[in-house]
Amino acid sequence: MKNKASKSKIGAAAEAKADKPPVTAVVQSDYASSEAILEEAKKEPKRKLLMEYQAAIRTLRNEKKFTFRAIAEWLAQRGVETDHSAVYRTYLASIPEQERSPFENWEEVDEPGYGDENVKVKQP
Repeated sequence: MKNKASKSKIGAAAEAKADKPPVTAVVQSDYASSEAILEEAKKEPKRKLLMEYQAAIRTLRNEKKFTFRAIAEWLAQRGVETDHSAVYRTYLASIPEQERSPFENWEEVDEPGYGDENVKVKQP
């Protein structure tokens, strides 16, 4: 008799659970929705490549004898955020093959995208 009573209690509890709708947990997240991220991405300004300024970099380096740090500072004063290493890579990548020293290894420079540094240009 004890078994029948305990089975009926278990059966009644199971039936009561079955009658209730399933519980859906709603978790608040600190992360933005994918739609919000997409909208934010669309509002971002387009990035420019430092290669767009290679003529200015070559002029400042070859004719004006600026250092790469000075060129980076000069560009920063005009709203182009970069550093001397990126300026140097862009300068090397802009040197035509006929002007390159045959005693230097240019393999790395000839890799696609070597001088392509994204820069942030401040809007006036």
